[in-house]
Amino acid sequence: MKIDYNNIGIGTLAIGSVLNNGNQLSVAKASLILPFIMHNESLNYLARSNTKIKSLENLIAEKTSYFSNFNARYYDSLEVSFSSIQYLTEMGYVRFKDDFLISIKPMEYDNKMGNRANKIFQAANNVSSILATNDANLFLNLRIEL
Repeated sequence: MKIDYNNIGIGTLAIGSVLNNGNQLSVAKASLILPFIMHNESLNYLARSNTKIKSLENLIAEKTSYFSNFNARYYDSLEVSFSSIQYLTEMGYVRFKDDFLISIKPMEYDNKMGNRANKIFQAANNVSSILATNDANLFLNLRIEL
């Protein structure tokens, strides 16, 4: 049986844990988190303690296969991304200001959440590093068709 990790619980953890690394995140950048987290190879790589992201361009050059279907993963995860953002807002973890999500309280990890959640929390810093550039460059480099 294959487990589907494409759900609001995982999305909430992913977006919340990335927001833990900074106070705010544009909605556009928040929509890019789940395509990284829900892709097993990307998540495993980003969660490693010895993985340090220098830039998105370097990551794409080093791990080209991780990005071959990024556009499709982006559109497949968009509904869950926005549902997760809505849930984070309704539960008081974030608020909107202009086009940004502002962290109100941190997402905390509990080992009862399981191994996948642990990997997500471990990968959050690297995902934050990936998202450090401006929105337009991210969408261009990730070849997302708008």
